Amino acid sequence: MTVMSLFDVRDGNTHSSNDVIADFARYKRLILAYMREENSHMTYRRLPPLNAVRAFVSAARHASFTLAAAELGVTHGAVSRQVKQLEQHLGVSLFTRGIRQIALTTSGRELFAGMAPAMERIATTAEAVARSAPTAGLRINVRASFAARWLIPQLPGFIREFPHISPQVTTSDALPERVVRDSFDVIIRRATTGWPVDLQPQAFLSDRSYLVASPSLLDAKPVQLVGDLSAHIFLHSETRGDDWREWLRFAGAANLVPVGELRFDHLDFALRAAADGLGVAVGPASLVAQDLASGRLCRVLPDMVKPIGAYQVALADVDNVSAMAFKQWLLDVSQLSSRRDL
Repeated sequence: MTVMSLFDVRDGNTHSSNDVIADFARYKRLILAYMREENSHMTYRRLPPLNAVRAFVSAARHASFTLAAAELGVTHGAVSRQVKQLEQHLGVSLFTRGIRQIALTTSGRELFAGMAPAMERIATTAEAVARSAPTAGLRINVRASFAARWLIPQLPGFIREFPHISPQVTTSDALPERVVRDSFDVIIRRATTGWPVDLQPQAFLSDRSYLVASPSLLDAKPVQLVGDLSAHIFLHSETRGDDWREWLRFAGAANLVPVGELRFDHLDFALRAAADGLGVAVGPASLVAQDLASGRLCRVLPDMVKPIGAYQVALADVDNVSAMAFKQWLLDVSQLSSRRDL
């Protein structure tokens, strides 16, 4: 039946408003009748509570509520209640319960035979879908030394926790305001200035700076006092060009002159040179922690610790779920790292 026939429209036939209202009401009744007829062919089956099924399958497999509870990470009582709920739903007993053991009834064996493979298929399908989920790329813009000495060693933990997020680390020495916005999702700098007004940096990884050198260099030329540093070569980096000047001012030795100086593009190179015995470097605690722990570097004048600013992290888009996950992970990991480095 067509809409035209429902309204009984004929060429040259004029209908009153009452006729139109009556035709519309008739049309509505016919549509509702059609929907009822279609729905009558559809069968809706009531499913049992799936958590209860899961508890039952585990208890049946182990023949024990206690072992099922251990497998599911719940209490013995929780498993017992879930099984009871399933029995009430089905209207049958699924287990015979003894003092220290349970056994499947005939109905229980029948249910287990059908439900166990079904639950396995659900788990297998869910795992397959999770594995096939598209990987979300996450562009992280950092300075090279921070990437090499802190971020990359920490990334395996992030990837284990968020396997569907693929970090893409790029390095730049530019201030945040000079980095093209479309080129990153997350940006990390130590700078507290130079941030665009629409970025909202958050501090993490509070830091301190140490003087560091190789053990062999300090064995050959010990440093007991600040003045002893004049016998050493100072190692500088272009990315942190003021580190030595600020440290000497902090130590009250602004006029101290070293026997020589070497300069490198990045702090990572200066710290590697220090580990190889070329001289003494100023290093943030966060970036020298691994070399100190391994013994490649040791602290010079260890009682002299200069506070320095924390790193800052900002997101290009605060609604980016992957970026938000990375930021929260970064905050959590940096708290642990700061406590270890104290």
